[in-house]
Amino acid sequence: MRGLTCLLMAAVAIGLYSGKAAAASGPCVYNNDRIISTWRNLANYPSMVIVIAHRGWWGSHPGTSNSCGANVSASWTGMPENSWYGVLAGLSTGFEAAEVDIKMTKDGIPILMHDFTLGRTTNIYQVEGGKKFDPYGGTGVNPRVDQTNWFGTIERTKLLTPDRKNVSDEAVPAFAQLLDYYKEGGSNGILVLDVKDRASMKAVWQLMNNHVDHRGSLARNWVAVKFNMTTYPNPADLEADLYTWADPHGKPGKYEPFLGLPVITNNMLDKMKNLLDVEQSYMHKDYTLGVEVNLNQPDGRLQKAYTAVGDDRHAVGIFNPIADPGASAGTGENMAFFKNTGQCCYRLNTVRYGDSRVDRWDWSFLYGLGYKRFDFITTDEPGKMLDDLQKKNLRNGNYLMQ
Repeated sequence: MRGLTCLLMAAVAIGLYSGKAAAASGPCVYNNDRIISTWRNLANYPSMVIVIAHRGWWGSHPGTSNSCGANVSASWTGMPENSWYGVLAGLSTGFEAAEVDIKMTKDGIPILMHDFTLGRTTNIYQVEGGKKFDPYGGTGVNPRVDQTNWFGTIERTKLLTPDRKNVSDEAVPAFAQLLDYYKEGGSNGILVLDVKDRASMKAVWQLMNNHVDHRGSLARNWVAVKFNMTTYPNPADLEADLYTWADPHGKPGKYEPFLGLPVITNNMLDKMKNLLDVEQSYMHKDYTLGVEVNLNQPDGRLQKAYTAVGDDRHAVGIFNPIADPGASAGTGENMAFFKNTGQCCYRLNTVRYGDSRVDRWDWSFLYGLGYKRFDFITTDEPGKMLDDLQKKNLRNGNYLMQ
């Protein structure tokens, strides 16, 4: 690794990189094994919610001021989504977990990228030549990730700033690079991967068994993988893909597991008639860290799936949608998001899938004063949410992770 990169990584580790995130006065140092242990037992901790920083700590989203001593309430990274700095800066300043999106390139390299295309978030137009992609009109250079090579092309691209007006100095990271940066920076905290297909799962699992952190712990100990149950409707299929590289259950007496987070959404009910049976089969697996059930409303279509996780004493999670910056204006169910093609836009009220409304945007639906409906929450406002949870006495167990 080049000297400059090493210096940047050291800066991330202590939160002092000039021009980016302000230093935390007392940065959190969570213990990865304790985070995992706490996560597995969240159903038994009524006053503790784990927060996952969606796409890292990026844009103008403020940091947290109330989580185990960090004080960055007036700071933000200004970094692009899914940038390595945005991920690791968050983990060094109070976020116990950060989620990144994984997509596979044409030549088989898993990279950090939300969209299936490159136009909305990168300067691929400069690398390949052509007009900058316009997500509102759908014109310009916008190649698919899986039809573009990493070597020679994507490796040369930079991420656009969150407002898309400028090209940042942040390169598009390969997942292997993020693991290296995590090690070199002496990072702590859990990386969560959002994986959409089996090829990507096998690729990241191989890397997780070949990379360690600064303590020598395999990445499979501190990287959790989210996957849709429609991708793996049978745990045997998942295990077959993982066994190619390593036993997903780990070895007797050695804590080297696969950390799985199966995901359930409303539209899966129309695709899988046996969804509740599949959910139950995953909850009986030792590698299941928790289950994300994206319940839209109380007594919604996924209420039985939500209840089943609690009855089984597993941690139940949810994704809290926050409107994408630059998408069409709107609040509540009318908030807007870029499509996975990079084009603008769809609104939250168009993805009810049989429910009468979507309440996942509303924090009063996710938790209240002294009570929680979900054990872990993925959000683009992790700093604000951690502060809010603290005020509502729902971060009383964060000492368990230190």
